Amino acid sequence: MRAFWLTLFTIGAGAVLVFGWQDGVPWTAAAFVVFFVSRVWRSVIKRPLVVERSPGDPVQRANRFIVVTAGGYIGAGVCACIAAVVGEGQEWLYVAPCFLIMGALQLALLSGRGQT
Repeated sequence: MRAFWLTLFTIGAGAVLVFGWQDGVPWTAAAFVVFFVSRVWRSVIKRPLVVERSPGDPVQRANRFIVVTAGGYIGAGVCACIAAVVGEGQEWLYVAPCFLIMGALQLALLSGRGQT
């Protein structure tokens, strides 16, 4: 069932990019797609598509989760900054710094792990 939803998400993300490009707001569309792709990737990290016999190293899995979260925020923030600069909407001037700050906080969390 998850394969169905992942396929549907992929089709939807492609449609957002195509319609965003046609409407003249490709960076806005890219910001949404980058953010939500990271959310889907996080869900796959939390619940892998294939059941593993041994779950592996939980610390490595948590680190991967944090890296994907940071990447989603930073990637969406960069796309939002570009969208603001090229004139796709003034609201991106307010949203982009929030995305970038959240990504930086995730990286700070990652760099502080293991230190007591």
